[in-house]
Parts: sequence; C-alpha cells; structure tokens
Amino acid sequence: MARDCRLDALLKSYEPIAVALSGGTDSSVLLANAWRHGIRAVGISVDTGLTPPGELAAARELSDRLGIPHVVIPVDMLDITAVRENRPDRCYVCKRVMMEAIITEAERQGCRTVVDGTHADDSLRTRPGIRALRELGIRSPFAECGMGKEDIEALAGKLGISVRPPSACLATRIPTGDAVTRECLALVGAAEALLAREIPGTIRVRCTDGCRASIEADPAHHQRLERLLGAVKELGFSDVVIAPEGYRQGGADSWKR
Repeated sequence: MARDCRLDALLKSYEPIAVALSGGTDSSVLLANAWRHGIRAVGISVDTGLTPPGELAAARELSDRLGIPHVVIPVDMLDITAVRENRPDRCYVCKRVMMEAIITEAERQGCRTVVDGTHADDSLRTRPGIRALRELGIRSPFAECGMGKEDIEALAGKLGISVRPPSACLATRIPTGDAVTRECLALVGAAEALLAREIPGTIRVRCTDGCRASIEADPAHHQRLERLLGAVKELGFSDVVIAPEGYRQGGADSWKR
C-alpha cells in the first residue's frame, strides 16, 4: 500500500502527464492508476508496424473505457536503416524514435511530463531502450518507487486491468543482423495470433534462416502445439519446429545460439 501511495504522489507531481501507452499490462496499469486518482493524463501510442497484433486495440479500448484522450502516432520503423537492417543497436534506435514522437505529441497536448511503464525489474541488459528513456528525460514512475512486476500485477487486480502475457516488438523474433522485412513480420504476427487462440501463456514464433519458424511455448502445452504445426506452416513458413525448452527471454538470438 505504501508503494501505491508513493506512486500516486509521484504521478501527481508530474501532471499533466502523457502515458506512453503500448497496450501491455505495465503502461495500462499506469494510465488506469492516474485515472483513479484524478490525475490529468493523455495516452499516446505509436504504431510502428512492429507491434504484436491486438496491443494497439487494447490501448484504444482502455482509453475509451476510462474516458481518457488517446492519440496514435504512425511511425514506419522500417524506414529507419538501423531497424530495417536489424543492427545491434536496433532496440535503442527504435525506442528513441518512438519517444521523440511521443514527446512532440505530448507537448502539443499540453502535457508537462512523459511517463512510461518501465519498472524496477527491468534492466539495460534486457531492455537496451532504457538508455533512450534516460537521455530524453522520460520518467518511469514504477521504477522510481521500486515497484516490480509483482507489484504492478497486484495493482492491476485492484484496478480491474487484465494481466496480459509478456510482449515485445515483432522484430525481436528475428536474429540480429538478419533483415527485418514486412513479409516476415506479417508471418510472425499471424502465427502468434493463431497460436494464442489455442494455447495460453507466452508464445514466441522466432523466424530464422529466411522463413524457418521456431515456436517457443510452455512445454506443458507442446502436445497441443504439435497439432497446430501444419496450420502454422501453411501461413508461409518453409519449416516449423518446436523449441523443446519453451520460451526463453532474449529474442531470436537466444535460439540461434
């Protein structure tokens, strides 16, 4: 409870705020908490072309439900060389471009501070985009008051926010150095959407060696997954395999190694 109170006071000190709203659990809880305490807020999302299916729709639905203004900014990340070529600094470059767009829109909306859902369990090792947040002066209230993933999920329950499986941009499904193409992104998005309808929990479809898919899911569901391999391959993959160890954080590079 003490952490909740500190979070509320912190948000109040930043208002009016613009919440960088991805549609995931963390930023959704941040926006809903601001609404619960009467903090002036706007939700701003960026449509990068790399967003997993359903996230922008979730951001829009939440904003509508709360009656909070919501702006979606289109930014084609594949126009950016570092992203398109999937260079090692892709995540940093992408985050910086996104946040610069959000800052510009926040100023237009009359907001004083941009906040995001980065929390105390995140690190530069797993989320290199954090460096861009620091450089641009984005505030991360959860991290600032020591709230980690468990704290956020507990607060989600109080606010009536559904806890969504962990997500990440679709480019993380492709190994560093392999070009990010619209065709591969479309295949991955379609495959993950298909599997999510049948299998609970975190699912990743890694796209390597051109159009070969490696599916990561809880091993407890591998038997059900076996029955879906044909449907996934029919989407356009050259081959489809199941990663025996299940989901591993670190993107497609963890599987390639």
